Amino acid sequence: MKLKLNLKDKILKPRRWIEKIKENREVFIIIIMFILLSFIVFLSEMLDIPYYLFGAPQTSINWQEALFLSILITSVGTITIAIIRHFVTERKEAEEALRKSQQEFVSLFNSSPEALVYLDEKGNILNINLRFTELFGYTLEEVKGRNINDGMIHPPNKIEEGKDLDKIALSKGYFNYETIRKKKDGTLFPVSISGSNVIIDGQLKGITGIYVDITERKKSEQLNTVLYNISKAANSPISLNQLYKTIHKELSKVLDTTNFYIALVNKKENKIFFPYNIDNTKPIHLPRTINHNSLVAEVIRTGKPIFVNQEMIKGEKFMMEFKEWFGTLRKVWLGSPLKVEDRVIGAIVVQSYTNPELYSEKDIGLLEFVSSQVATVIERKRTEEKIRYLSFHDALTGLYNRAYFEEELERYNFPRYYPLSIMMIDINGLKVVNDTFGHHEGDKLLQHFASLLGSISRKGDIIARVGGDEFAILLPSTTAEQVHDFYERIKKTCEEDNIKPIYLKPSIALGYVTQKGEYQNIETLLKEVDKRMYQDKNITR
Repeated sequence: MKLKLNLKDKILKPRRWIEKIKENREVFIIIIMFILLSFIVFLSEMLDIPYYLFGAPQTSINWQEALFLSILITSVGTITIAIIRHFVTERKEAEEALRKSQQEFVSLFNSSPEALVYLDEKGNILNINLRFTELFGYTLEEVKGRNINDGMIHPPNKIEEGKDLDKIALSKGYFNYETIRKKKDGTLFPVSISGSNVIIDGQLKGITGIYVDITERKKSEQLNTVLYNISKAANSPISLNQLYKTIHKELSKVLDTTNFYIALVNKKENKIFFPYNIDNTKPIHLPRTINHNSLVAEVIRTGKPIFVNQEMIKGEKFMMEFKEWFGTLRKVWLGSPLKVEDRVIGAIVVQSYTNPELYSEKDIGLLEFVSSQVATVIERKRTEEKIRYLSFHDALTGLYNRAYFEEELERYNFPRYYPLSIMMIDINGLKVVNDTFGHHEGDKLLQHFASLLGSISRKGDIIARVGGDEFAILLPSTTAEQVHDFYERIKKTCEEDNIKPIYLKPSIALGYVTQKGEYQNIETLLKEVDKRMYQDKNITR
């Protein structure tokens, strides 16, 4: 049996010796010092060389003294080395901690999702991160060494503001602020700025600035304000026409509404009409059927928004059928349905005749969202107006009712409206028409007479149906002579009426009174005019 020895396993390589010495260098230093000192003492003894111990010359030394001397010197050396190593270690640890801190700062600075800038205490740019470049358009090479407040990212009226913010950061250590800043291409946009001091070893080294683009947040806030103002207007005592104007004004804050109109559906007539229209090129939009070959009709029929420009109208098959209607003047068109609980009541449209890029597909969602809110507001106001209308109007003739007439009579019965004339009219033979031809024919007679009165009355006159066959007219600032002329005109109009069948031709009795002197109460006036009407009725029989 042979025994094989592997010298590599038994003998340490020099490199490994060196590694061991590096790992335990203090121990090796002490051993070497001890050996060296022992050798010196031994050599001195052998050669009889005197040496000094505690200040006295020595010519000989025993082994105990030699050992004590070696241990003493070695101990002092060891302590000295330990102290030096302690301070060196502390310094290295501090340097390592600082290095790691700097690496972490640089890593966080460069990888931050927000735009960061590092300034010295004078506001000069030391560094920026990638997001800063993306946000403002400047590279580090373009801005390094420049002062942050030199107008590079500030509109002219915001430069002093920027300097003040730097002073706040230096004095207070931190600030938050919302303002406007400028991109390299000149675009202004809203930002949120945070600034804080950079303190290293207890000393101020500069400022870090954080910029957050808050454009979308501001748009959202603006949109909420717009919708709030529209809703507030809808709940105020304004007319529907005034509400349309408010909608137009508020929408202009979030979308270009230079050319804007509201289209509503009349289901009974199967038509689209345009109660509000602002258009630089086509100021009047005539009513059209729901089946009309136009984009606004298509939006209402489908209940879906449509965005189209000249390029799309020529290239997309769906749009080709509207090419003739779209024409060449329109450059871009955007319409969204007005929906209330999935019921389409109309549409909102914006368009441009000059700028094909004024709207884009991203505006579809905006207009669609706004339209859903506006539809509810319009429907509520329409319902309110309908209720108000019915409360003051006669459902059959569309004229004012007795309650409204008496309310207006109270309001006008003051000297500043004098002379104030009142006329009462009674239709003769209405009961005969009802009994002979049916109430529906009697209703036609009432409606026809109401139409005649409307055609010959003045704009400020208040016409009302105050009873089954009785009508009343309030004529402010009208003299007795003027009301008599009006009386004759009504009589003549009825006598010359050629309506067929003949029983729909009105036969009437009239009475009127003029309040021109001292104040008389309403009851007195109504009794007098009623008396005169029946006097005329007796004459016409």
